[in-house]
Amino acid sequence: MNTFFNRLSSPYLLCFFLFFSVALSAQNSLDKDSIKPKNEFKLDIFQLIVLPGIEITYERFIDDYSSWGVTGFVNFDFDGSQAYRYENFEISPFYRFYFNKKNSSNAGFFVQPFLSLTQGEYDTYRNYYYDEIIDGNGMNERNFFGLAAGALIGKKWINQKNYTFEITAGIGRLLTKEEEEGYYMDSTAYPRINFAIGKQF
Repeated sequence: MNTFFNRLSSPYLLCFFLFFSVALSAQNSLDKDSIKPKNEFKLDIFQLIVLPGIEITYERFIDDYSSWGVTGFVNFDFDGSQAYRYENFEISPFYRFYFNKKNSSNAGFFVQPFLSLTQGEYDTYRNYYYDEIIDGNGMNERNFFGLAAGALIGKKWINQKNYTFEITAGIGRLLTKEEEEGYYMDSTAYPRINFAIGKQF
């Protein structure tokens, strides 16, 4: 009798262990797939081409519809020959709101307000007077260091391997305005355009 039960139970035990192994493996795979990325690093390829300059962004996801992060920018166009961005460096913390579909987390259309600590050079002008007659305008370049603020709008796409591509456009403005010795800042606003590739993890 024992021999009969032993022979009968062996295939069932084998099937049970085989089923258990497959189920455990599937569960591990499901657990890995169900883990949503919480971080993302991005490199802006637009700044590399236009300036050249390097802009790297770190983004931390709060939930499927919001995130915070910081962007670091370094400009290698030292003489301003490209006449695009006059900041030498910029550090920008930001908060991002996603307006995405239910099945797409941290992707799709977004709005991003930001603050910046920035340093660079700007054009100034000054009127020269002689005997109460305007003699002409003098142009000059002055260094600036201060805070800026602005906002971006954009859209992000993500593939199955968590690689991302996003396009953003916006504007920033310096919050400090110098009026020293008759010099005035020629422009306090600057564009923000980005084509960035990234990786979520």
